[in-house]
Amino acid sequence: MNRYYLKCTKCGAEYEDDSFRLRCDRDHGPALLRSMYRNKNFSLRKNNPGMFKFADFLPVERMLTVEGTPVSYRSEKLGAHLGLKNLFIIFNGYWPERGACMQTASFKELEAPPVLARVPEGHEGTIVVASAGNTGRAFAHICSMNRIPLVLVIPEDRLDEMWSPLPYDDCVKLLLATGNSDYFDAISLAGKLTGIDGFFPEGGAANVARRDGMATTVLDAVWTIGRIPDHYFQAVGSGTGGVAAWEACLRLLEDGGYGDVRMKLHLAQNAPFIPMTEAWNKGLRELPPLDEEKAKGEIHHIKAKVLSNRKPPYSLTGGVFDVLSESGGSMYAVENEEVERAMQLFDELEGTDIHPAGGVALGALMQAVERKTVAADDVVALNITGGGERRAKADFDLHYLKPFASFSVEEIHRNGIQDKLRALLKESVFSSGDRVANGIEAGPVGR
Repeated sequence: MNRYYLKCTKCGAEYEDDSFRLRCDRDHGPALLRSMYRNKNFSLRKNNPGMFKFADFLPVERMLTVEGTPVSYRSEKLGAHLGLKNLFIIFNGYWPERGACMQTASFKELEAPPVLARVPEGHEGTIVVASAGNTGRAFAHICSMNRIPLVLVIPEDRLDEMWSPLPYDDCVKLLLATGNSDYFDAISLAGKLTGIDGFFPEGGAANVARRDGMATTVLDAVWTIGRIPDHYFQAVGSGTGGVAAWEACLRLLEDGGYGDVRMKLHLAQNAPFIPMTEAWNKGLRELPPLDEEKAKGEIHHIKAKVLSNRKPPYSLTGGVFDVLSESGGSMYAVENEEVERAMQLFDELEGTDIHPAGGVALGALMQAVERKTVAADDVVALNITGGGERRAKADFDLHYLKPFASFSVEEIHRNGIQDKLRALLKESVFSSGDRVANGIEAGPVGR
């Protein structure tokens, strides 16, 4: 029997995990599964590598060799500037002086390892991941390090984001969605690929390992603070990180040793592309239909390009609407000018650069302080989801991932695309050595 099982947030059906399950079998509307850990007590496994120190609350039975982990600390300068006595920053990125060693400078390094470690060692299928930037960079880096076969699909305008401090192994392949493509088009192309034998989807928000990996940001903050914070701020594209944060809070409430605070979620989007923020502020559970060209135009103008999901898990049971409702949370629209000001402020006061998404989160916190939504004595956790890229690019000679094929937006949505992909991704693309994760330094999770 596994250390955990999966439970449907809609009907309560329970499943022993088969490493690939993404949804409930029962006949009802869309709903997320949630991992339920049989041992409710939260503790750290400090001898485990990187983020696997949180293995008690990760749906994995083995570990990969990784270094990245969240780093939480009390902010003195930024907290004083904002008039907050208990501001704790969760930094995810590259900042050696703080002990932050995510070499791709993004908290997506918390998603890739548990997703990959959930898959049985030696499994011969190839995982397929669609990304708007940081997720793809992290998966490509981790898969390359551990020689795990991957096909990564991204929009063409995110190509410059595909870098690593280490050379890429041939087991990692990159597909481009070209023309006026965006993240949704990349998701569509990836979906066509996973319909071919031998390729399987990473799963996005539906993958419990992805969410529980993201949730380690809250676990790290609570371990540092000693209690559940009153408020949690994060920028969101799909909103999956917000869902993960709330799920972490529920587990800590079950533990009982970190207080009984029902942490308020404060989730932020980069204006003008704010579909979830608009829906939430209007009290809508269902997202209104988006005009595709208008949405793509708005995405083109936002500074935080990674926050560009046109099909987020907002309305389904257990999704963004539900966790905001349960936590008494809020959503924010942060303009580009506010993002830039927040990024500059963090650099000046805390001492390192942050990604635009981190600027969106800080911009939302600044709005909350101005509106007096957050009190001076409240315990506040600010999730900076990416930073230190400037330092990483100075410290390392970067290697860029080159695409081996591309498809226009018209081709992606045209009949026959799957046949083209099948011909392109024939068995010879992946040598037999690439299809076995020989490079994984695996070990049991242990307790």
